[in-house]
Formats: sequence, structure tokens, C-alpha cells
Amino acid sequence: MAERDPDPGDARARGKERLIQATESLLRSRPFEEVTVEEIAKEAKLSRPAFYYHFAGGKEQLRATLVERGLLRERPAQDTRELILETALRAFARSGISATTMDEIAAEAGVSRGTLCWHFHSKEELLAALIRHYIPHGTLQSAIAEAVQQAEEGQIDDRTALYRIVAAFHDTLMATPQRDLLRLAMLVIHSHPDAAQILARVLTENRKILISFVRRRQEQGRFRRTFAPELIVQILASIFVSRVVARGLLSQLSVRQFSREELIEQVVDLLFYGMVPCDPDKRV
Repeated sequence: MAERDPDPGDARARGKERLIQATESLLRSRPFEEVTVEEIAKEAKLSRPAFYYHFAGGKEQLRATLVERGLLRERPAQDTRELILETALRAFARSGISATTMDEIAAEAGVSRGTLCWHFHSKEELLAALIRHYIPHGTLQSAIAEAVQQAEEGQIDDRTALYRIVAAFHDTLMATPQRDLLRLAMLVIHSHPDAAQILARVLTENRKILISFVRRRQEQGRFRRTFAPELIVQILASIFVSRVVARGLLSQLSVRQFSREELIEQVVDLLFYGMVPCDPDKRV
């Protein structure tokens, strides 16, 4: 009996199922939004073109299939903008702004190009929205203002206030979205001046609160007058930004790795004991 020729339809079905099974496997360790087309194709042992052969609509079509089969929950419409911002932040931080296309962002987010452009008309508009959304302005400013107010009302001493301020810088700048944003900021300073101005405005507002606090303490004789108040934000930002940007390098060097508490205490001591008056005869 002659063997039946393979049915091309069966091969197509098997390829599609492999992609779905590969996606299921990847979803066990992270959310759908973080899984890329390349990773799905690799897991399924197929090529990227093969993925788009089976899912011409990209991740959006794959998502619909998974939802239809009950393998993935349907995404609320209001989450689409948030999803695009999360995806763009990862893509920009990973590949750079110029090298990342709107089509790539749409594909990785699992939305159509039309949906992306409905929310953000251009890459520049997306970048500006990204910075406004993720920059830790409100959290950082509230923490700084609260610490300054409590110190001035006598509820806490100056060192405790400085500890809380340094901790706020650490916790907001070292959080995952902000780490990616800081890496991104290094790229936009010269290439995207509008976005850089947004970052500068936020730093300026936080800077004013700290400078005013230090100056009042100098007038009261509690901080040395030779210390330049303008430096405090520059020092804090430089310490944590450099740790984020050079994180991979620092892990390769034979240097001590500090815990959160150790790092904050060291920075507080450097700043606080550099500002308070001291008796030259008692210096050690």
C-alpha cells in the first residue's frame, strides 16, 4: 500500500501548536508581556519568519488565540497604554532609542502598529510619556519634604533626616523601572533635549527643598558654612546613578558589595560628617 504524502495542513497545524506550547512553557516563569517573539520561536525550535507565518498579526494574534483557549486572561483595554510604556522602557534600555523601531515595540507588546500609534503618535512622544510616567518625582519629593519638615519641627535629628533622604534616593532610583530609566537617561541627555529637560525639572524641584534645608542649618550654625548646599543633590544623584549604570562592571570587580543598609549608612556618614562643624583637634 502506497504511503500517503504528508498533508501540508498537518505540518502547519503542528508548527502553530509548537509555538503555543512554547509560549505556555515560557509563561510559567514570567508574564506574556515580557516574552519576545524571538524567545517563543527559539523555544519552539522554529524561525522568526515561521512565527509570523502562523501568527501574521504578531503577538496580538497569539494573545487572542491563548485567550480563546483559556490559557491567558484577557487584558483590560485600560492596561494597553501601561503595557506599551513598560515594553518601550525595556526595549529602549536594551537596544537604545535610535535602534528600536515602533514596529518592534508594537510586536513585543503584542499590539498592532495602529494601536501603538493611537496612544503615541511618534517615538519622541512615547519617550517623553515614558519619562513622565516612570520618573520617581512624587515619591521622592514627598519623602524629602517629610524628612525636612520633621527635622525642622524637632521630631527627628538632622542625621536621621539625612538617612531618610538618602534612603529615598536609593529606593526610588534603584527600583527596577527607574534603573532602566536611568540607563535610558544617559542616552537622551544629548540626543533628545526635550526628554532631558523633563528629567532636569524633576531634579531641580527636589534640589530646591534640600538646598533650603541645608542653608537654614548653616544659618543656625548646625552645618558648616564652607559646604556648598548645591552639591548635595549632585552627590546623591551621582552615587546612585553611577551604581545603576556601572552595575554590570561593579559585579565583575573585586570590590566589596554593600547591602542596602550598609550603602545608605556609608553615604549618610560621608555627607553628614562632611557638613557638621567639628573641632580640628578632635579629628581622627
